[in-house]
Amino acid sequence: MSRSISIYVVTHKEFNPPTGEIYVPIQVGKMFTKNELPYIGDDTGDNITQKNKNYCELTAMYWIWKNDDSKIVGLCHYRRYFTVSAVFANRMFFLTKSRIKKYLDNVDIIVPYKQTHNMNVAEFYDYCDGRKSDLLKTRTVIEELYPEYLNDYDAFLRQNDAFYCNMLIARKNIFDEYCEWLFSILQKVEDISDLSGYTQTEARIYGYISELLLNVWVIHNNFSVKYCHVVNTDESIRARIKRLLKGI
Repeated sequence: MSRSISIYVVTHKEFNPPTGEIYVPIQVGKMFTKNELPYIGDDTGDNITQKNKNYCELTAMYWIWKNDDSKIVGLCHYRRYFTVSAVFANRMFFLTKSRIKKYLDNVDIIVPYKQTHNMNVAEFYDYCDGRKSDLLKTRTVIEELYPEYLNDYDAFLRQNDAFYCNMLIARKNIFDEYCEWLFSILQKVEDISDLSGYTQTEARIYGYISELLLNVWVIHNNFSVKYCHVVNTDESIRARIKRLLKGI
């Protein structure tokens, strides 16, 4: 697929996609369902659809990396979108082609605003259905494959803020460099991990780890960043305002 901009909207069910040429729905975990949706599937081309239960939206990210040649690519979710409004979910506020181009004329990457916790990132990971051992295994792999990233990894885990959701928009060459780095780490972590005792939620380990690794990659490479609001279309306006007042 060749476009100037392709923002993929990850989904596992039918939904009402945003209008406009840049938004492209992609169905993830396609091999695990008989639900034939009218979207691109992550089981086409070069893919890792079989890993969706553990990799979550990363099977879409991998598909974009290997199969899309747009100049600018991005990832959002069927109910979470980059927006210019932190409160309103009206689609008129979603990022447009012209706005994305304008942002990327001045920065390297677009990511969500950071969330601030009352604990550090490592503690928050453990609190939110992850396991401390996941982070230790990831550290071991980074030390082996990319030792120059190790100090940034350790320092980031001691911070109390981060951006999440595996949502980003960047020029394709930057996106590809990130995926090359990310998936090489995740494969090694997968090789040394035994998930037999994990719950279904905990087993989404690689999707969770990657949320943290995107932060580390941006920090280490000193990329210029445009932070954008992310709106969850399932939330009420009241819930969004309440969350914003709490700073999350």
